[in-house]
Amino acid sequence: MNILRLRKISILSVSLIVVSGAAIGANIPAIAETFPEIPLPLIEMLTTIPALFIIPAVLLSTKIAKYIGYKKTVLMGLGIVLISGILPAIVNNFTTIFISRACFGFGIGLFNSLLISIISYFYQGNERAATIGFQSAFEGIGGMSLTFVVGQLLKINWQASFWVYLIVVPIFILFALFVPEISQREINQRAQNKNNDFEYVEILEHRLSTMVFSGYICLLILVVCIYMSITVKGTLLMTTLGYGDATDGSNILSLIGVGAMTAGFLFGPIYTVTKQWTLPLAFFVMSIGMLMIGFSNQVWLTGLGAMICGFSFRTFIPYLFNQTNSRSGQKAAFRTSLLLVGFNLGSAFSPYGIALIESVSNFSTIRGIFFSEAILLLLLAIATVGIVFWEKKRIE
Repeated sequence: MNILRLRKISILSVSLIVVSGAAIGANIPAIAETFPEIPLPLIEMLTTIPALFIIPAVLLSTKIAKYIGYKKTVLMGLGIVLISGILPAIVNNFTTIFISRACFGFGIGLFNSLLISIISYFYQGNERAATIGFQSAFEGIGGMSLTFVVGQLLKINWQASFWVYLIVVPIFILFALFVPEISQREINQRAQNKNNDFEYVEILEHRLSTMVFSGYICLLILVVCIYMSITVKGTLLMTTLGYGDATDGSNILSLIGVGAMTAGFLFGPIYTVTKQWTLPLAFFVMSIGMLMIGFSNQVWLTGLGAMICGFSFRTFIPYLFNQTNSRSGQKAAFRTSLLLVGFNLGSAFSPYGIALIESVSNFSTIRGIFFSEAILLLLLAIATVGIVFWEKKRIE
């Protein structure tokens, strides 16, 4: 295996732990028994507190990288994740465990946005798009795999399950050995030295204004909120209509992950073919998935709709990150950080967003939220088609 392939594997391997914060969710009942004096909502926050601390970390990461370099910042984040991740396995104090989970999220935030910038530094054009897609797939693989391992370790006891984060050790070693240090100056210089023979979509993104990027963030928050409705309302839909139970709901969530991973691995070829039409196609296909869930009376059809939504969503996300990083290297890292903040905000406040959509919907049944969201996605698809035609005409 040559050094270039090892470098790519080393970069992608870091993504295995990006969404691992919720992997210990199955521990909550056992932890609650160990600490009966602690309110249950506070114990449940052990799975969500990392997401809150990711937000300030992603905003600080580019500033830290500017002074100590991108590689050292990623390694610092991995070190924090390793120490804070395994700390609950060796301590039995709830306050310490709670703080360690907050530090865990902060550590992930330090390298989360930088990974996209590092990928954009080493890879260009279609290879960059494909690698960003792989990164999305690795996130899904890591989340599902670590959740499975946690379940097996939980058979020993809840503290043993935290040893799952020892996976950071080989990831740290790989990244330290095979990814060279790069500075903000090198990233800026690489961006300035790019060839001028960009594809249409890259020309388009050089015209991206602050207003348009703000629209990207708003769009991301909206679509994340719509996507999360499958998690929030999917099981309720099946149990209310009487064609599924809680176990079926859990299986549906797994199928979302299958669709998301598939999209990550196929994003490169898809992007090569669809180019500027990737966004409207993703919205249109996701609209179909939502309609299938809304009309469904069978578990398999709901699962198929969920898989389609997972595929579409994980086509949409790499597209945004790829577009952002096709621009100036000086601003790409910061804009990636803002996108990640938007993603986490959309996810954290999705129940309120879903309630808002329900309140303005004309549908009165439990199916209504999925019909309303399908209509919203279809309108987004139509709007983005119009924007593509308008931008294409302006460039010509």
